[in-house]
Amino acid sequence: MRAFGGTLSPRGVWFLQHACVLRVLRFILAVVCPVPGGLTFLFRAGVSMPSNPVVQFAASAWYEAPRVRFLEQTADAVSAHLLQTATRAGWMVEQAQEEEWAREVSLLKRGMQGRRQPELAALESALAAPGVEEIEHVVLEYDLRRRGLRIDAVLLAPGVIVVLEFKRSAVGAASLDQVTHYAANLLEFHEETRALCGEGMVLVPIVVRTRGEAATDLAAQAGWWHAPFSPIWARPLTCDADGLPDALRTALALRKATTPIEPTRWVQSRFAPSSTILDAAISLYGQHEVSAIREHASPVEEIRACTAEVAERVQRSLEGGERIVVLVSGAPGAGKTLVALNLAFDPRFREEAVFVTGNAPLVEVLQEALEQSYRASRRAHEAVVASGYAREDARETIRNSTFKIVKAHRFLGERGRNTASSDGRVVLFDEAQRTYEKGRRVLGQPLADHEADLILQALEHSYRDGLAVVAMLGQNQAINTGERGAIAWFEAAQRRGWRIVVSDETLHLPELAEDNRWADHPSRDRLERGHLGHSMRFYRNAGLERWVHHLLEDEPGEAARIAATLDAEGHTVWVTRDLERARQWIRSRRMGEERAGIIASSQARRLAAHGLHVDHKPRIADWMLKPTGDPRSGNMLESVQNQYQIQGLELDWSLVAWGADLRRETKGWSAYRLRGANWTNDNALDVAKNTYRVLLTRARKGMVVFVSLGDRTGVDPTRPPEWFDAIHTWLLRSGARSLD
Repeated sequence: MRAFGGTLSPRGVWFLQHACVLRVLRFILAVVCPVPGGLTFLFRAGVSMPSNPVVQFAASAWYEAPRVRFLEQTADAVSAHLLQTATRAGWMVEQAQEEEWAREVSLLKRGMQGRRQPELAALESALAAPGVEEIEHVVLEYDLRRRGLRIDAVLLAPGVIVVLEFKRSAVGAASLDQVTHYAANLLEFHEETRALCGEGMVLVPIVVRTRGEAATDLAAQAGWWHAPFSPIWARPLTCDADGLPDALRTALALRKATTPIEPTRWVQSRFAPSSTILDAAISLYGQHEVSAIREHASPVEEIRACTAEVAERVQRSLEGGERIVVLVSGAPGAGKTLVALNLAFDPRFREEAVFVTGNAPLVEVLQEALEQSYRASRRAHEAVVASGYAREDARETIRNSTFKIVKAHRFLGERGRNTASSDGRVVLFDEAQRTYEKGRRVLGQPLADHEADLILQALEHSYRDGLAVVAMLGQNQAINTGERGAIAWFEAAQRRGWRIVVSDETLHLPELAEDNRWADHPSRDRLERGHLGHSMRFYRNAGLERWVHHLLEDEPGEAARIAATLDAEGHTVWVTRDLERARQWIRSRRMGEERAGIIASSQARRLAAHGLHVDHKPRIADWMLKPTGDPRSGNMLESVQNQYQIQGLELDWSLVAWGADLRRETKGWSAYRLRGANWTNDNALDVAKNTYRVLLTRARKGMVVFVSLGDRTGVDPTRPPEWFDAIHTWLLRSGARSLD
């Protein structure tokens, strides 16, 4: 249970914070119900949002006081102050929350009234640290409002900032991730904390169980996080009420300096990301770490300009009775889905628009994230893990929002030629290049026509005029046979008399460039900002996708040149022949609520020899949303997702397991499929290469590629070592570096 404050539970929050696609949910719900902080403020145990949804807090903390004054006040007085602050801001607080505040304030007092300790031997040569009395200031319910986070308690002492998270139930891996996430956000977004850390300040996260006993783990030898988070103690301290004094003394003992903190300045510090991105961009991508967008002012402006131009064109078609297909293209991770979702929840189209995607796993994760928030609000008063703040009508808003997001084939199958639709006149079709060709089986039946034609026909049957389809086209994303591709929308529009709105850049894409009839087609209108050329995905490394391109296009020299640049910037792509070493590499880097997972091709079936079963597809919403410690979570690095499940989604850290389905031969790359006990040549080489293009571009922070050693005993003819040795050699030749 969140005691002083909270965010969405780890089961529902990660996508709202980290995925390039899914972080837009915060923006969506900020539009649908504009609560401070968006979705992360929608639910919170025991606290309800007032009817005025745009309330702003007068201060960053609901309570803050010098240590001496805090100890002089009664627990009831402190909790009353918290209640008064909440009430002034318009929040409604239940009785159960008041009682919990009083309980935890009492616990803090006990923890801070320990006896003076002798000098700490570990810091003897640098400083003489007394006991917990050196804690100077207490901050409760600290609101890092622009990040949608509320921290239970922060204790300020010379040289150390202690970040406290209180839990009523057992302390698990998700709790440790949560408090580490708070510390990381203070370092990256809180101006004063970042400045102090430059002078030797450290941050020590602590999780305290307030009810019942908990093993005290002071982790005195755990060490610090890797750069740029090196001021944060890597393993949160854990304790119960009786163990809190020792935990606080340990936190003080971990200091590297005795840098003083000016409490008022710290509490009133600006939200100042270590970035040059404009404030409006931070608002739009507020759940995305600042380092993720540090270099991306241009992509942000591209997305804004594209959204604005397309919205204006759609509005004109609705008002003028036109039928149009707008085509928006972009590199993987460039923000196409964000444009579509922005339009789906634009106030001008809210009653008319539906977001449709050929990416079924994306729909499952989006809907599950929203539904988890809804379920959490229903049981907020008794939830084990609380969520954000909720206003009275938030539940219905959440529930209704899920109906704006549907799977493409279900969207079509539920209509048919003779079925009217009431969804509206604007269809935002994501992953539009994945529309199927005539005869492909969908929902158990062969398509009577190309899918794009059927969708336009279904809309015509429902509405006479004023229709718009906005088709988001991904580049090099064909991973299925039987997909018509981008050309399907041009031909369907021409056949049915719809106007085509498309940019010159889109027409110059390889999959369209050979057909030059569209540039001057009489039904074509020009879109000026219809192609998104900059990827937001692997944000610390804009060159990763270029590296993947040259790797797969038999250009190892160019790939190695790009890899050298990546190495110099600290963005190395690693490769190993040891699966456990790959797991350990990711575990040593993933921090807080970052997401990780193993991904592989659906045809890499002999990875089963390593316990990776690509045919067993874990439920994608669980895999992406469940917290560390839950065996269904991708963070456990046990189960694997394939390209169909992961396309359009993102991880912070990915472990790509390379199979024998795409391998190096004398002529270059060759694709294979396992049929029975034998590999057979697969003619769909482009599909196989695009599969690995998808897999190799899912990571936002770092990636390690696992290449098996094969079966060196000769018993298994489906895994000869030379196949894998050739792949490994090619990766190294292309600039990847070995972990072995």
